[in-house]
Amino acid sequence: MVERLNNATGVLGALKYLQASTRDLSGAETRLSSGLKVTRARDDANSFHSAAIMRGQGSSLNAVTLSLGRAESISDTAISAAESISKLLIEMKSTAAQAMSGGLSEDQREAFSQRYANQMNTLQSFIRNASFDDSNILDGSRPAGVSFIADAEASQSLTLEGRNFMPGGQVITAPASTTALNNTQAAADTHAMLEQSIANVGDQLISMSAERKRIEAQKGFVSRLADALAAGVGRMVDADLPAESALIQALQVKQELSASAIGIANSAPQALLALFRV
Repeated sequence: MVERLNNATGVLGALKYLQASTRDLSGAETRLSSGLKVTRARDDANSFHSAAIMRGQGSSLNAVTLSLGRAESISDTAISAAESISKLLIEMKSTAAQAMSGGLSEDQREAFSQRYANQMNTLQSFIRNASFDDSNILDGSRPAGVSFIADAEASQSLTLEGRNFMPGGQVITAPASTTALNNTQAAADTHAMLEQSIANVGDQLISMSAERKRIEAQKGFVSRLADALAAGVGRMVDADLPAESALIQALQVKQELSASAIGIANSAPQALLALFRV
């Protein structure tokens, strides 16, 4: 009796349970509020280190996605311009075909020449304005093309080929000439060059569309890889919220029971004193 009274072993035992319950409850509440089971290295050093590496890779993949998104925009701008150029070349071919007639008056031929000149100016405007983020791959200003990173280590790249659609070149062979429709022969020559130009632009559109598909495929792969990394990080560090919620309820009950046990243990000395009361 005296030894138990001096040491209060029952109280100390209940107090330890209460302290443990309070500590565990605090940890569970922290995990529930943060949504993470690993927030510091001391929680789980291996998981914390691995998650940090994977988060770094995820950030790199986000940069790759942005780069490929820029490539898509540049490619889309160029393809849209090339499609408009192709349509305009067909109109210019029609103008040249009408100017091939030998029975035109000077005023009529002048009207066709003026129409052709306006169409040629519009064509050059399409080419010069086919720019996104200061990158134009149709006006010959980037003969080496434009390259974009394609993986997190920047060891791979995708390149949009630089092209020159300016009149008088290899794609649009018809020159920006003021005498293109001056006579029947000149109109016939211009007509032939425009026909070849239409075919050349068509070939370039096929090549540009293939580039666009490669970019889209790579962007899709990078997106799936980033999702897989994010899921992997989540499995390592994210808390199981339903489990944590249930644990909190259990710990609260345990805490209340421990507090009750302390009250019961503290009442034992009072019972001992009651034996000596008269």
